Amino acid sequence: MPLCPRSARGGAPGVKRGELTAARRYARALLEVAFQSAAGDPAALRRELEAAAALLESQPELADALGSPAVPAEAKRNVVQAVWREASPLLRRLLEMLVERGRVGLLDAIATLYAQLWNAARGVLPAEATSAVPLSEEQLASVQRALGRATGRDVELSTAVDAALLGGLLVRVGGQVYDGTVRGRLRALRERLAAD
Repeated sequence: MPLCPRSARGGAPGVKRGELTAARRYARALLEVAFQSAAGDPAALRRELEAAAALLESQPELADALGSPAVPAEAKRNVVQAVWREASPLLRRLLEMLVERGRVGLLDAIATLYAQLWNAARGVLPAEATSAVPLSEEQLASVQRALGRATGRDVELSTAVDAALLGGLLVRVGGQVYDGTVRGRLRALRERLAAD
C-alpha cells in the first residue's frame, strides 16, 4: 500500500456530534455509490475528497464564500463548477449538495470518514508514525513493511513530526502505541529511578 501523504486525522476535530453523524452518512453514501457505479473509483474519489478538503483549508476565502448565506446559491454552484471542473461528477455533485444545504464545513470530516470506511472495506489498517524529524521515503517504507509483518495486514502509514520527541519513533496502530522515542525512554528511566 502507498504511504498516506497527509497526517492521519483520526477523528474530525472541531466537528459536533450531530455534524459528525451527517458527515458519516455522506461518507457511507459516497462509498456505496463509488462501489456500485460502473465509472466509480473509490480510491480516486478518496484522493479527490482529500484534495478538495485541503483546498478549502488553504483557501479560507473560498470556504467562506461557499458557506456564506449572503452568496446566492446559483453563484456558489458556478464557483463549484469552475473550481472543480476537472473533478469527477460524483465529487462535484457532493460539493453542490453541501453548498446548497449550507454544510460545506463538513467536507474535511467527510474526507476523513470516507478514508476510514475505504480502508475498512479493503481490510487495511491505518497507522501513524511520529518522529522528531521527517523520515526519508526509505525509512517510511521500512516502518510500513515492519508494521505489515507485525500485524499480518496491509498497513497505510501516515506521518507526523514532533520535535519534542527528541529522537526515535512513536507508532500508533490498531489501538496500540509503540513508544521508541528518546522522550519515552527518558520517562521510563525516571519512573524506574523513582521506584527504587
